[in-house]
Amino acid sequence: MKRRTRVFLFAAAGVLIVSVATGLVAWATRVSAAGATEDLTYVPATALMVAYADVRGLMNSPFHDRFRQLQGTSPGSSDDLEARTGIRFETDVDGVLVASTGVNDPQEPVDGSLLIARGRFDATRIESLMRSRGGQVDQYRGKRIVTLTNTTNDTALAFAEPGLLLFGPQASVHGALDAKAGAAASIGSNRQFMALVNDVSEGTAWSVAKLDSASGRAAFPPALMNQLPPINWFAASGRVDSGLHGRLRAEARDVQSAESLRDVIQGFLALARLQGARDPAYRSMLDSVALTADGTSVSVSFDVTPAALDLLTPSNPSLRGPAAPRRQ
Repeated sequence: MKRRTRVFLFAAAGVLIVSVATGLVAWATRVSAAGATEDLTYVPATALMVAYADVRGLMNSPFHDRFRQLQGTSPGSSDDLEARTGIRFETDVDGVLVASTGVNDPQEPVDGSLLIARGRFDATRIESLMRSRGGQVDQYRGKRIVTLTNTTNDTALAFAEPGLLLFGPQASVHGALDAKAGAAASIGSNRQFMALVNDVSEGTAWSVAKLDSASGRAAFPPALMNQLPPINWFAASGRVDSGLHGRLRAEARDVQSAESLRDVIQGFLALARLQGARDPAYRSMLDSVALTADGTSVSVSFDVTPAALDLLTPSNPSLRGPAAPRRQ
């Protein structure tokens, strides 16, 4: 095998592994986002990536306890939202939508992120806690915004509707309220983006990312992306019950690029099956993989079954983190 071919193949493997691992690890550490598609009206058209997860569905699923066992240890540190506001994902949030946004400023483009969460929140307590930590309250488009500022950044929170909060840099929160008010375009005006959302939004968790103009802000390392055929869009979805049923979809720049991507994935799967032939846990997952291509679209689906999870779960109870409380 020529060196260039090996690099190409392993780059493809890296992209696939990162795709799945990033989603699973992000969910397990409560950094991943979720929310209903109607909340996309708050997401500016400048968003490069949007991710969703049904937090309540994930927490109540048998897969949640299994994956916590696979982690080996339970995450010990609070995420940024809990640390700054006292809100706990596992008990307070039903669904959360996260967007990676670009704030349009020709002189100084700014990267930002936006979290939109639905749940049961004590707005008075949360605002009081943030103010006790130096938060300042102001008004924007008729909504109260509490902002915490330090020497390097700011973090703002606003209750846009009963049971719905916006969290992120102040510019991102302002941008979300602008989009909702119609003062700025929302991501819903992007037909390509919404077509992918409609294709994956039935999953327990999903994400859609624009890759062709990320300018270094893509979800994958540039070194990997440079080894692959040109990809304009990437989408992933997962349905969780006792196992995990996943689907990855890439929209290539043209038909030729899609065919090249399909060939790369086929090569990766052949190599993976060869390497995992002696391990029943990995073999069952690899046997479930289905690759399809249609025009510029290339899709990969897979299943992680309960049996495979049993084989992957550490048998030593001391390695298992405590299960999170179930919400009814």
